[in-house]
Amino acid sequence: MPARLLLIEDDASIARFVELALEELPGHDPAAPAVELSVVRRLADARDALAGGGWQLVVSDLMLPDGSAETLLAEGLAQAAGAPPWVIFSAGVHPDHHAALAARGVVRTLRKPVPLIELLDTFSELLRGRALARVPIAALTTGVDPVLQHFGGDRALYESFRTGCLDRFADDLAQGNAAVASGDAPALRRVAHGLKAVLELLGHTDLAAQARALEMAAADWTPGRPLPEGWLSLSRALAELRRRG
Repeated sequence: MPARLLLIEDDASIARFVELALEELPGHDPAAPAVELSVVRRLADARDALAGGGWQLVVSDLMLPDGSAETLLAEGLAQAAGAPPWVIFSAGVHPDHHAALAARGVVRTLRKPVPLIELLDTFSELLRGRALARVPIAALTTGVDPVLQHFGGDRALYESFRTGCLDRFADDLAQGNAAVASGDAPALRRVAHGLKAVLELLGHTDLAAQARALEMAAADWTPGRPLPEGWLSLSRALAELRRRG
């Protein structure tokens, strides 16, 4: 039977990156088990899925539409009897916070964007229960080519991911525009949070920095103040990427 992996992630592009990585797992580690991936986008759905049991690995973002996955950790779900290994996969984890996450049962913390090789090594190690000999990441990150840096040199994998991202930018644009129109800073923050990792994976580091700055500004927003600037220029850049294809 395949190993069951639960991914708790609301960003469709990041979920697709994980799905593509799992497709590469047999070639990376022929002894790794086949994997059945299930994706949930909200804490409520994650609780339901976890209650059903039968998972061999849980990979979770922290920031979700209905709260933080740290709520699940605070409830002891990663430390319950028979709990699978938990991996936190987030762009918002400060190194100082790793120990606190580990104390609640997290066995690995990966910061988005993570190189494909590191993600594959993590899956192999945790699904097989033993460490693999790791390929040094530094050897794969020469220059700034995102194909080398994040996709292990696999151009076809990168292009497949990129094509899906360009399609999903339409949803990001709609959500960001709606957030600005309604003055919803938390929603704008969530859009920027998802985009910063996706843009980094695609190699658009300048746009990723814009998304990161917008996320931080939206997080600092207080009622009564205008929404932070930054969405207009970012949205125009996303639209241009879609136009160029």
